[in-house]
Amino acid sequence: MFLGVGSTMIPAHRPRRASLWVWVVMGWLAAIVTNSVTAQSTVPEAESASLRLFPSPASNRDDVIAQLTDRLAEVELKLQQREAIDLQAADKAKQKFVVRPFGRVHIDAGAFSQDDANKTSVGADAHNGVSIRRARLGVEGEGFDRFFYRLDVDFVTFDQSTATRPTIFDAYLDVQKLPVFGNLRVGHFREPFSLERLDSSNDQPFLERSAAVNTLAPFRNVGLMAFDWNADETMTWSYGVFNEATNEFGEDNRDRTGLAGTGRVTWLPFVNDDGSRLLQVGASYSYRKLGKTNRDFASRPEINLKEGALSTPNFVDTGLLQIHDYHVAGLEMSSVLGPLSFQGEYIALAGVQSDNQSLFLHGGYLEAMYWLTGEHRNFNRTQGRYGSVTPKHPFRCDDQGDCDGCFGGAWELTGRVSWFDLDHGSLHGGRLTNLTCGLNWNYAVRSRVMLNYIHSFLERNSVNSNADIFAVRLQYAF
Repeated sequence: MFLGVGSTMIPAHRPRRASLWVWVVMGWLAAIVTNSVTAQSTVPEAESASLRLFPSPASNRDDVIAQLTDRLAEVELKLQQREAIDLQAADKAKQKFVVRPFGRVHIDAGAFSQDDANKTSVGADAHNGVSIRRARLGVEGEGFDRFFYRLDVDFVTFDQSTATRPTIFDAYLDVQKLPVFGNLRVGHFREPFSLERLDSSNDQPFLERSAAVNTLAPFRNVGLMAFDWNADETMTWSYGVFNEATNEFGEDNRDRTGLAGTGRVTWLPFVNDDGSRLLQVGASYSYRKLGKTNRDFASRPEINLKEGALSTPNFVDTGLLQIHDYHVAGLEMSSVLGPLSFQGEYIALAGVQSDNQSLFLHGGYLEAMYWLTGEHRNFNRTQGRYGSVTPKHPFRCDDQGDCDGCFGGAWELTGRVSWFDLDHGSLHGGRLTNLTCGLNWNYAVRSRVMLNYIHSFLERNSVNSNADIFAVRLQYAF
């Protein structure tokens, strides 16, 4: 089709060709954008992080890296210097003795109910009252990487030789990590005999040790002892030579000075990692050569009020015996099954009196303890005895929130049966059986309130009698 003469011919499909060029240009731009995004997404992650951290040119990034490297080297140098200072301080600390003070106060109250036969057998009325059972202060510590010392003084116990107070209980020095012997202790301390005897009075589940252990097992004396344990801490052993000079309460009796050899071994056939389940057995032996042949074996009914007229009378008593030497042996076993634990011992004394009559005294106990709040007893594997228990929730008072009041602490139920036989041949010292149940509230570590009910069965000179005792202790220790 033509518009006229001299006019240009325009094909009818030209507009479509222009539209095609528009689509070509748009496709080219889309390809450029897509390639740019793809290129950015394929940058390595570390390089992308570096670009984000150092958006400046490469030379600036190198400067920042160099600065950070220098600062890191400076920090490492300061740490090394600090470690060197700490090591120097530790070395200096080893060149002197550390001083750690400690102490305890035990206040007891007791109420007695005796039948007439018991008063006649005992020969005295047991008076109700309150007394301070223990009041001690001391210091202990390590030094020179080889030594340990302890000094403990009691302000209640009488020294029998001078009838004065205070009385030195522990006063000894340990030399540690020695060849052959392991560790040596010299001074005034507990002889290695009996599990219950070696347990601290701060940690025992009852107010007093059992009658047989308290009377027959040796206590503190001046001596020299070697002690050690195996690499797995499943066995301990200790043995020593001692001056045989104190009674069952640690009171000094210098007029009965003699010589004694004492030893003890313990073994853990089974123990788990945290000590919450274990089985422990042990044995003790002591040979005692007396300096003075008069010896009296007697026991109270597992409570000991000590002030003047309040002093609890002995329920069983052999009277003075003429004896030059004797042997004491003991067997022990204990177990921990989580919050439940058991413990028992048997002790026997054998000898010959001056009139050639044989002497055999013996006794023991069985006890069970249960922590109502879920704690468990802690066995010290290098010392072969039980230590303190830390309450899971210490006692505290909270006056904020919806739960006003005081709460916490660890609660423990206890029960024990003990027996002690001082009758043998023509000797009629009596037979004593004590049944004890108790409740302990540990409001802090080694600080607690203890309640004990004791029923004593006494057979003496063919007369049976009974006594009931209610006792409470307020204990504070640090």
